[in-house]
Amino acid sequence: MKNNYLIVNESTDPVYNLALEEYLLLHFTEGRIVMLWQNDNAIIIGRHQNLPEEIDQDYTREQGIKVVRRTTGGGAVYHDLGNLNYSFIADYEPGGSMQEFADAAVEALRSLGVRAEFGGKNDILIDGKKISGTAQRICGNRMLYHGCLLFDSDLSRLDRSLRVRPEKYSSRAVKSVRSRVGNLKDYLSEDMGLLQLKECLVKAFLQDGKYQILHTKDLVKNKQQEIQKLKHEKYDSWEWNYGASMKYTAHNCKRFDGGTVEAYMDIRGGKIEKCRICGDFMALRPVEEIADGLVGTRYRYEDVLEVLKHFPLFDYFGTIGGHEVASVICL
Repeated sequence: MKNNYLIVNESTDPVYNLALEEYLLLHFTEGRIVMLWQNDNAIIIGRHQNLPEEIDQDYTREQGIKVVRRTTGGGAVYHDLGNLNYSFIADYEPGGSMQEFADAAVEALRSLGVRAEFGGKNDILIDGKKISGTAQRICGNRMLYHGCLLFDSDLSRLDRSLRVRPEKYSSRAVKSVRSRVGNLKDYLSEDMGLLQLKECLVKAFLQDGKYQILHTKDLVKNKQQEIQKLKHEKYDSWEWNYGASMKYTAHNCKRFDGGTVEAYMDIRGGKIEKCRICGDFMALRPVEEIADGLVGTRYRYEDVLEVLKHFPLFDYFGTIGGHEVASVICL
């Protein structure tokens, strides 16, 4: 029988925690893993987002808010010690989904007496307010699904840190974006603190005997050198977090039901010389594979669409189709 682990990670360093998560994804190749963890003040930006356009860098510098890029798609999120993060790692089955993990998170919350439901593009909602966003990725034959529960987060810092972009919301909606997000604490009894919430979630996962609990110090005690190497060389590097945010000659952007798609390109001789695609779409695979595949293509809708046909676009853009993506690249 494969070992399934429930890991309680005591670290609050966002750079280390993302490195640990990736290490578990890469090296624990059997069974299932659930990890509960918290980050100190940080913006965790989506894999394919253009960082300068997603966050207020002056504010994050002033407030000492760490900015770290994750490996999953979706939008930027604000983390602090009022949040509780969760990660699920399991075998990837082509054509399958991680809905069972989304359901597990929702059921754990319902066991606390709140009317949680999975809705929107990738959210967990209570009374229409988002209390958790989720994202996922494929890595070999494994899949990662993770999310962040807003328990008692500083929503004013969330508002100040993240830029609201006009193509995502109308002018009226910009003013009400704050009302779309809620704290789980507001829906629980007054004596339920974050520690109690974590304990309830641990019990919910352990009660059927499918998981055994492990602390990170026991699980990775001989692997710290590898995790620290991944932390410093990737998640704590300028190249990973900021280096991809470059200026390009052409810039097109469109909003679809499945998210925002944005393209930056250098065009020379009527062909795409450089291409970068970013946005908050739900990518399972690195969208750089498509961007690289477009290099050398004539800057024409039909040619771009023909290249896109060679990729399983759902894995890169979720529900956003080839015609929509091509319309962004060739406006």
